[in-house]
Amino acid sequence: MGETFSWITFDFLMTFTGAVFVTNIITHFIKDYLPDSIDKKIVTLLTAVVVVLANVVIFDKISLQNVYLAVINAFFVAAAAMGNYEILTTKTKKAMIKELAAQKEINEIKVKKEN
Repeated sequence: MGETFSWITFDFLMTFTGAVFVTNIITHFIKDYLPDSIDKKIVTLLTAVVVVLANVVIFDKISLQNVYLAVINAFFVAAAAMGNYEILTTKTKKAMIKELAAQKEINEIKVKKEN
């Protein structure tokens, strides 16, 4: 009965999955309260840097090498936290717009031929 219950443990937080999970949750909570002029990807990256650096500060010895690696790892964490959802949906939208434009041109050519 003396054990405490925790949704997130230190062991989980020190993993890549844990860092991605926490970055994702924090980003989703704070992004709606920030001005629209701030890119959400930057918010995710900054959150990932804080999460990964906090892991280094709390669980590792602070050294220039560890801080450097933490910042680099934060890019991987941010990319995973964002998923490729935004990237894929943006590319898909661009492809659909190009396809619709091409179809419109084809239809215009057909109409001209018929007249």
